[in-house]
Amino acid sequence: MLAGVCVSLIFGFSFLFTKNALDHLNPLTFLSYRFFVASVLFVALKFFGVIRFEKKPYWKLWRLIIFQPILYFLFETMGVARINSSEAGMIVALIPIVVNVLAIFMLKERGDSIHYALLLTSFLGSVLIVGFNMTAQNLFGKLLMLLAVFSAALYTINARKFSKEFTPEEISFFMMLSGFVFFTLLSTLTGQFKLLLNVHTVSAALYLGILSSAVAFFLLNYMVKHASPILTSLFSNLTTVVACLAGVIFRGERVGSEQILGVTIVLASLFAITYRSRQTKTEFFNRRKVTHDNVNTVIHVNLLGKNLLLTPHAYERMIERGVSLEELKNVLESKDSRAMVQRNGRIKVSDGHIEVILQPSAAVLYLVTVMKKGERRRKRSSPDSIV
Repeated sequence: MLAGVCVSLIFGFSFLFTKNALDHLNPLTFLSYRFFVASVLFVALKFFGVIRFEKKPYWKLWRLIIFQPILYFLFETMGVARINSSEAGMIVALIPIVVNVLAIFMLKERGDSIHYALLLTSFLGSVLIVGFNMTAQNLFGKLLMLLAVFSAALYTINARKFSKEFTPEEISFFMMLSGFVFFTLLSTLTGQFKLLLNVHTVSAALYLGILSSAVAFFLLNYMVKHASPILTSLFSNLTTVVACLAGVIFRGERVGSEQILGVTIVLASLFAITYRSRQTKTEFFNRRKVTHDNVNTVIHVNLLGKNLLLTPHAYERMIERGVSLEELKNVLESKDSRAMVQRNGRIKVSDGHIEVILQPSAAVLYLVTVMKKGERRRKRSSPDSIV
């Protein structure tokens, strides 16, 4: 949660600094400045050994980089140039809703009805903060911000997948470097690049390049590695609060009673959701008397004659889907269960009520995911071979 608060504070003020810089620079040139500073910082960290790389297929990260920093910052910066910082903050609050929808189809992660009610309430609070202000002049800017929202949502979903293979430092390093190369080339080829150094451009480049681009993205990648996308994305609503307050204090924007109410609603909803998330896990562990021995547990799979290693990450997925350790053992150890090899090499074990997807290795099996039969997505699957 602390990482989420820090990210929200940094991103909240980023709209203000971006707006100030865009008074003097075009969006593409400013993005080149911003990522140049971030790249210098990460290269320095690499040079001094703070960041270390291993032999990994880093080229895979292009699927993550295309959404953020490239698409997200391209749309966001061009959008902020056409609307005020408070309006940009409000639109960013749509990210949790988009992430929740995408997570249902892409990650099979769901919250309960109370969770979605709180999420909707927090968004309504964000709307109250800035009010309704749709004009012909700022319509295009808001459409660009909506495209940035979808880019950020897809980044959040994909970052969770890639965080299993790459560390936050590795992801952040290649994001910053790719952002600098892309936006510098684009601004140069389009004839927009120019060198302009003044208080506004330098301060914005330093703040956004060091804090917003480097530090905040490191914290964000850390969050998506250790928390679900649903919980991670909720902090974008706190970003809305910070962006509004920054606009009021530093740009002289007017605050009404509805905005004060909106701030209260957003903060209350955010803390309520965070509290419920912790309480749910605590109650689950207490109800089943779960101890540390329940993770990194080895379960023998009779059907395959191999042991399954249950990692902490896999155990968290079980909690989210409401599957207990005993239920998992029953499926894997039952002689009535059936095992099928999928075309991707993974093994699906089912007893008719619960389905378990396993990843085989030389020594043991690893749990990929587990779901109750009723929660399975309705789609035609590839033919499987029965073992």
